[in-house]
Amino acid sequence: MRKVLLILILLLPFSAYCKDKHKPLKIPVSRWKEVKRMKPDSSIVAFTDTLYVSFKKKDSFSYHNLNGFIYNGGYTIDEDSLLDFGTAKYKIAVKRPDALVFTNEQGFFVLAPDLSDTAKIIVLDTTTEKLVPVANIDQMIGHWTVYKRTTKDQGGTIDPATSITALYITGPSTDGKLGYVYGGTDAKNNPSWFIKSLGNDQVLDCDGKNQRILKVNKCQKGEMILEENDVKYFFKQFK
Repeated sequence: MRKVLLILILLLPFSAYCKDKHKPLKIPVSRWKEVKRMKPDSSIVAFTDTLYVSFKKKDSFSYHNLNGFIYNGGYTIDEDSLLDFGTAKYKIAVKRPDALVFTNEQGFFVLAPDLSDTAKIIVLDTTTEKLVPVANIDQMIGHWTVYKRTTKDQGGTIDPATSITALYITGPSTDGKLGYVYGGTDAKNNPSWFIKSLGNDQVLDCDGKNQRILKVNKCQKGEMILEENDVKYFFKQFK
């Protein structure tokens, strides 16, 4: 009974949103932060992996859990209010200017507008910086997330299926792998490539779906720049 009442309360402000079920559903450009989590029986769940979601222009998104990878891409919402990020899916139970409620088999995720400065525009230091040679993989250990990609040709295109989204560099391990490279819509537990070695010429030799050679142009002060053919990837270390 408690669960039914909760759902009715949540869905009441949502009724206007559902009047025209067949109208394409969109979410305005906005940032959201998870503030409450409940099991399917509506009992409150304690959590530390806060969900952050940003809806951007042209039906694109960025989402991550606290201390997790940042996923970027395009989203869709079908006529049944199913929100599909590619790597995650949620049913939208409530959509209001001051609240979003997602549901899935795990329960309810209540989000409020994110008014923090976590998504500030990254401004690069334009002062001259002396680059430190990257001589050891230990200098690169950590989670790295792509925030910008550039091509030598301004009109050049980047294949989204192979475009790098993140790196998780572990350092030497028993399986001989030094880390993992994520691209496209790779799930966090299924990267498409792994790092075999870091050469003396600051090149990461990667294997997996196919062989990749990534030139390390910079790795210091929480920023990394890798180059592959005509594409440069700019990373920030996610804390």
